Amino acid sequence: MEQPDWMTHVGTTIAREVRRYRLARGMSAQQLSDACEKLGAPIPRTVISNIENGRRTNISVAETIVLARALRVPPIALIYPAGYEEELEYVPGKRVDPMRAVKWFSGEMRIDERSGLNTLPDPDWALTISRQHRNVESRISDYYRSANEERINGSRDTDYIEQLLNLARNQEYRLKAMREEMVRRGLTPPKTYLKVDDLPPSDAPDKNFDKHWAYEAEFPLYTGELPPF
Repeated sequence: MEQPDWMTHVGTTIAREVRRYRLARGMSAQQLSDACEKLGAPIPRTVISNIENGRRTNISVAETIVLARALRVPPIALIYPAGYEEELEYVPGKRVDPMRAVKWFSGEMRIDERSGLNTLPDPDWALTISRQHRNVESRISDYYRSANEERINGSRDTDYIEQLLNLARNQEYRLKAMREEMVRRGLTPPKTYLKVDDLPPSDAPDKNFDKHWAYEAEFPLYTGELPPF
């Protein structure tokens, strides 16, 4: 399939899914338009009708996002309709299972077209380290929550509570190291409610907290070949 035809096909898919979800919500085209306007991104009813009727196949990323929000579905559900297709063309001439396409789109994995296997996300991706940052944040919250629940329930196992607190502190220093490395590599650390940026290194329970850092490779240079992604 030639690239322009594939691009048209993507627009047609989005239009079909917009109509599918609009009807499932019991919304008219005007109601969908009104919902988009309330979100601060007006899309006239005539535009929605033209999209759904195939008179307009060039749908922007911004339009896809606001339509998805108005329909209360993830934007990816409009682009790669997992659950409605057995296989889809995620890029021109390349067909995969819809869920593989969804995970590739969200940066959860790479698609190795030579082996047909899914591979781990590239550690060089800013998205990957941002996801790791969120995971560490959640782990810290879980440790503190568990320690607090033990106290509330009147647990006398003070050693276990202290162990949970130490685990939380170690992870806080791990998060601090990750954030410092992100800055060093020109990335922007996510906003966090945890006060880790000002932690004094001398108070680190785990003096080897930097060993947890996995984001060490530099961004590879373009060599003319597209790696599996």
